[in-house]
Amino acid sequence: MKMSDIKRQHPLMIIMEAVRSFVYMLPPVFLFLLSISEEIELSAVLSYIWILVIPAVAFFALSTLRWYLYTYRYEEGYLHIKLGLIFKKERSLKKERVQTVNIRTGLLQRLLDVATVRIETAGGGMESEVILKAVKMEEAQRIRSYLESGSKSRSHVDAEESKGDISDNVSEHDTEYGITASYVLPIRKIFLAGATSGRFMLLFSFIAAAFSQFYPYIPEDITDLLIEQLIPESNTDILLIVIILLSLLLLSWLVSVLAYMVKYANFSIRRQHEYLNISWGMIEQKEFTLKVNRIQALSIQEGLFRQPFGLCAINSEVAGGGLRDQEYVTIICPLLHKRELATFLERILPEYKIPTSMTSVPRRSRKRYLFRTFVTAIIIILPMQLLPYGWLGLLLLLPAFMLGLSRYRTGATSIDDKQLTFRFRNINRYMVLMVQNHIQSLESGSNPFQRKSDLSNISTSVLSSPSGKIFHVDNVDDQETKKIWKFFSGN
Repeated sequence: MKMSDIKRQHPLMIIMEAVRSFVYMLPPVFLFLLSISEEIELSAVLSYIWILVIPAVAFFALSTLRWYLYTYRYEEGYLHIKLGLIFKKERSLKKERVQTVNIRTGLLQRLLDVATVRIETAGGGMESEVILKAVKMEEAQRIRSYLESGSKSRSHVDAEESKGDISDNVSEHDTEYGITASYVLPIRKIFLAGATSGRFMLLFSFIAAAFSQFYPYIPEDITDLLIEQLIPESNTDILLIVIILLSLLLLSWLVSVLAYMVKYANFSIRRQHEYLNISWGMIEQKEFTLKVNRIQALSIQEGLFRQPFGLCAINSEVAGGGLRDQEYVTIICPLLHKRELATFLERILPEYKIPTSMTSVPRRSRKRYLFRTFVTAIIIILPMQLLPYGWLGLLLLLPAFMLGLSRYRTGATSIDDKQLTFRFRNINRYMVLMVQNHIQSLESGSNPFQRKSDLSNISTSVLSSPSGKIFHVDNVDDQETKKIWKFFSGN
């Protein structure tokens, strides 16, 4: 079959579309059957099964028609799409304007060797420009290779097995089109990333809420047996509560780690010429190719549970792309040790560098950082005094002091050739690397108290889907602010 021949998606698209439409219809039908079940017998309710059968047949027929009328072909630098029965649409995408081709495969799709292809172009809106929901994997790779060959073709390099240090996991290969660097995240690091992600706290709240609903239905003989085996006679109630909470916390942590490992299994990133190819996933595999010039900033994030171990993650802010695909175009590496950052960027993203030194916020700004966190803590503590044991809220003052002091020690900026770097902390600690020509705007401001101390707040904005992203450092020395303004203006 020639590349210019008219093509259709895999017939699996018919089933996927029909099932999705059928699922959307189920809630109102279920409510209808529930309402009439109180008035008539169950056997009579079953006679209304046609309410499900007729729409299912209709959805299947409609999906078959959509599949047949959705055709595509690619030739002479364009991807041509035709679809629609009553309102016909025809679209042509110029491959030079294609920014990203994402390939996504679920478990059923992998069994049938098909994939979903999402194509983004420059200036894409909230949705992907083109979505091919079911094409053969070989065809998906062919579409991606064709659309991404606007400047130079790219060969695929197999990622090497990972063993230990970053130097073992990043490999470079000389190819016809330049140097290709690839990095595979070891399974032990995926486990460590899940164990320190902190996601288990949100899961813990859901599991604890669910347990509180089911606990009254647990037979008393079972609970009495557990109490006799695990808890001494004294302080039974308190110890029982503690054991239950710790057990639920451990369960939440284990589930979150497992979910994280399944999600990011087989994570790899490959750099060749002006492209990054990133893939991950076990049950649902995701793969996307990103032009490096779409990256507007790199964000190095140190989570609260990762900071003691010197671990961090690298995310990117990317221009363009649809809202649904935002998750696909942010992660660069789920976990790295801070000492590995410089080597990783040098080989994968040499456009960005870790600063060798940074200018910290001046010492006179420390009281402002402490004051802000103390005020926030007091606003929380005062209403608590109306509650029993409200005085325990005073214990928040120590964490507030530590947070304010840490924010002061973290705040810093750096100018290095064509790169501006911000370092700041909320709860997590961030270092943001921005290339000069990707900064959309720069803003500085100060209140009367800051002006008295020659301090100002400075912020930058960059393009990012689905809207812009703003980064800021507070209480920067005015002299440093002037240097940043000079850097931004190019003088």
